[in-house]
Amino acid sequence: MKKLNKYSGVDLTRDDNLRAKLLTEISEYQRQLDTLKLSGNYVNFTMIQTYKELISARKEMLSRFPTIF
Repeated sequence: MKKLNKYSGVDLTRDDNLRAKLLTEISEYQRQLDTLKLSGNYVNFTMIQTYKELISARKEMLSRFPTIF
């Protein structure tokens, strides 16, 4: 059964799947970032910045989705 927004008639099924994928990726990148920060004496600032940018980009994508009621 299609999930329709009663106001616009937009099918949100694909949005839900993409939203879930983005949330999973954010969680995974955050876990990897935390692990990297605690991994020992050598701090890889380039990788830390990369993970922060990946997380930020996915949060930005999530912010563009319509609000689910």
